[in-house]
Amino acid sequence: MPENEFFAAMGDKIGKTIEKKLRYYFEVKNEDLHDVVNYIFNTMGCRLSTATATELYGGIEVLYHFSHDATGTYYCPRIIMKDKKKPQMKSITPIVRGAEWIEREMAEMFGIDFDGHPRKEPLLTRNNPTVEKLPLRLRRIS
Repeated sequence: MPENEFFAAMGDKIGKTIEKKLRYYFEVKNEDLHDVVNYIFNTMGCRLSTATATELYGGIEVLYHFSHDATGTYYCPRIIMKDKKKPQMKSITPIVRGAEWIEREMAEMFGIDFDGHPRKEPLLTRNNPTVEKLPLRLRRIS
């Protein structure tokens, strides 16, 4: 089972985990993100399916969805940034080049600064100055 090997290899780099049928959602610290993503992408051969950002009461969450197509299992590392005024995390684009556009979209819509991202310019609103800044933020108060 790939999931047993994954969790054994990652050890304490994986935090709180939620297991559902063929899906694993787990918290990862920013400093461990590259190690975890490198293992999922390069060692296990998973592909990045998508990524999502959500504003929570306690911060901003980014959730990457990696598919292990041979088994149909998804591995979903979750980063929570507590600083809602300046959410910042590592970009996974040095490992998964295909994450470039989705991270640009999340940066533009939620104000996340992705450290190490190769292109930080706006993607969706660059030619539309009437769009409000951070349009998907709910501005929830903790």
